Amino acid sequence: MKKFRYYGMLLLCCCLLPLFGGCETDDDYRGYVLSGRWFGDLGMMVDGQPAIGSDLNFIPDDYGGYTQGYGYETDYYRGFWGIETVEHYFTWMVRDGIIYLRFDNPDLDCNIRDYSLSPDYFEGYMDGIYSSSWFSLRNYDRYWYEYGYYGDYYYRSMRTNAEVPSTKAGKEEPICVRKVNMKDNI
Repeated sequence: MKKFRYYGMLLLCCCLLPLFGGCETDDDYRGYVLSGRWFGDLGMMVDGQPAIGSDLNFIPDDYGGYTQGYGYETDYYRGFWGIETVEHYFTWMVRDGIIYLRFDNPDLDCNIRDYSLSPDYFEGYMDGIYSSSWFSLRNYDRYWYEYGYYGDYYYRSMRTNAEVPSTKAGKEEPICVRKVNMKDNI
């Protein structure tokens, strides 16, 4: 009888073991890979001209795991004074494999559905309200919960406003829109 009880408890433990496994989902993994700094072509138009490049910064929330957070998009373009920047704040969320980006400028809001994401490359289509644009980005810095960015102090001390001028107060804000289906036109 003791043997039967032992095997019964062993069977019960084996059946309950999957319930105590990790709770990480595919969305957590996608958010984990997405967290960090990415640079490349986002398909942006600034004042009617294509942006030179764009920088996306994904920072996960402390309480939401890796499925949601906030970030910044910085678009670089040729202005009257050389290379200038436009920065937009956004919140992001990964749900059912879809990446939702909500910007401070609602015209830039988009969903990313058809994409390829790896620790080094991120490319696909950003679907806006009336358009879809191709993007291709490369990761250059990972974000870690415990430490933030690996080289954050180094980048802050080396980069000055003289190298990359930003839009100044009193200066007219550039108009930013996404290109439409640029991958097909290239």
